[in-house]
Amino acid sequence: MRLKLSLMLIGRKLGISSSAAAKRRILFNVLLISVVVAALVFAQLFVVSMSRGIANKYALLGNGHLQVHASADTKIPELEHIVDVQLVAQTYSLIYSPSKNLMVRLKGVNSSYFNDLRQAELTLLDTPLDTKGSSLPQILLSTSIAEKLEVGQGDRVALMMISNSSLRPQLCIVGNLYDSGYKELDENLIFCDFSLLEKLFASKNDTYFELLLDSSDLSGVRASLEKEGLSVTSWDQENYAVATNLETSRQAVLGVMIVVAILCGYFISELSRELIEDDKTRIALLKLLGAGDPLVRGVYFSTVMLVTLISIVLGTVAGILLGLNLGSMLLFLAQKSIPALSFYLLDFQVFIPYLDIAIILFVLVLVSSLSVIWSLRRVRKIPLLSCTRFE
Repeated sequence: MRLKLSLMLIGRKLGISSSAAAKRRILFNVLLISVVVAALVFAQLFVVSMSRGIANKYALLGNGHLQVHASADTKIPELEHIVDVQLVAQTYSLIYSPSKNLMVRLKGVNSSYFNDLRQAELTLLDTPLDTKGSSLPQILLSTSIAEKLEVGQGDRVALMMISNSSLRPQLCIVGNLYDSGYKELDENLIFCDFSLLEKLFASKNDTYFELLLDSSDLSGVRASLEKEGLSVTSWDQENYAVATNLETSRQAVLGVMIVVAILCGYFISELSRELIEDDKTRIALLKLLGAGDPLVRGVYFSTVMLVTLISIVLGTVAGILLGLNLGSMLLFLAQKSIPALSFYLLDFQVFIPYLDIAIILFVLVLVSSLSVIWSLRRVRKIPLLSCTRFE
């Protein structure tokens, strides 16, 4: 009997067999909480996806997932998760155009370097330049560097390459332009043929193997390589500042989302307060008929938490669906070439951070439960006769 009464009262508070005004109030609160939850889920999904996209750019184009620092004749073990091994060389160089100069990172790669994985992370803007009859080596510039130097495909630039206190000047021709979609990476990275650095610097340049993996288990593959006596580093060690900033940004945004979830939990307690204030007469009548405070509090707690859980489910689904359709929105923003967005990556795969979302929703449910329980203390303070009207 007690259970049936509780279910009947909960149903009426949810708007079932109730007035149109009660239904509108419940629907309004469901909509409001759902919008907040959808915004929280979408924001976290966007930030985490963009951070992973930036990390992927640096891993595929900058240094590889893992780097093996060894001589060129070293045999790299064929492990299960290693999908590509490339011998590369790098040095730093001043690059001169007729009007400007920049300090850049010059990376020497072989013709097989730009495989399908790497080509998916950049766009080559022109067809390769035909330089038959020219002895000048070609280099691959980013559009960002080309704009700063005021040069284009086919123009000549001079490199003053620096390695281990050695300086080597070299005249080159811009063979093509690339755009990775992330300006911070593009602004200091250019590519040339591996043989150019090998010829100019011989053993003085920084030569290492770049490894691409098909798994996120970098530590496992790294441990296997180190067991073979190889010196191994990961992309985040080679780009420590970038990796640290990405992780700090993710944690900071997660912290902000948790604070917003706490504020949302407080708002949900206000819903229970409104319900109690509106139903003082009904609560007084129930108590006069023998219903105890635990029954009344249980009805209102269950009502508010059902509204909260329904809103959380709807908001989470809406936020994830919105995030999964980010592609068209980001493409639109990229085409607009908005200067304020030039340093943000607008080309990345959407990743759903289930753990982060679970943490945000757990905090929201926990704070909502505690705040609702706290607000329901006023049920016992309702004076019975003064709040009851006899008509």
